[in-house]
Amino acid sequence: MNTGADSPTAGFVLWFTGLPSSGKSTLAERVALVLRARRVAVLVLDGDQLRSALSPAPGYDDASRDHFYETLANLACLAAAQGLVVLVAATANRRAYRDRARVRCGEARFAEVFVDTPPTVCATRDAKGLYRASRDGAVSDLPGVGAAYERPENPALTVVPSEHDAAERVAGWLLARYAP
Repeated sequence: MNTGADSPTAGFVLWFTGLPSSGKSTLAERVALVLRARRVAVLVLDGDQLRSALSPAPGYDDASRDHFYETLANLACLAAAQGLVVLVAATANRRAYRDRARVRCGEARFAEVFVDTPPTVCATRDAKGLYRASRDGAVSDLPGVGAAYERPENPALTVVPSEHDAAERVAGWLLARYAP
């Protein structure tokens, strides 16, 4: 797949990874607001929203996750090839998912942001009830609980979403390295 990653008009993919309910989506949306205020063309691809838009809806077993994250990476890289800054908010619990996205988009046009929220905090913000369901045995494959979550080895940024300037810091990092 030719994504145009080497094109001077190619955009950038910034992948927000972290445990479920860590604040990835909220942070990506806030970063998008900051970038749009600076007239940057931005697309937010939220893993949960995309899952609900796909038909049939992808599952959570290993094969389904593998296929879903490959699809998500392909969409992100295609949008970046059109000159957009793409903010991907998705757990992608295995490094291999994010590494494949990096290869597909091109090393120079891809970076990871690790949203570092402790599991206890994630469980308290769990709007979908996944941590409770995991504790009760109804969900066995929640990343960080029943399924492995592999932290990024060398994220471009590590962010605690409760930092008051987290969105500005991420947007500033991106703009200092990438000129849309």
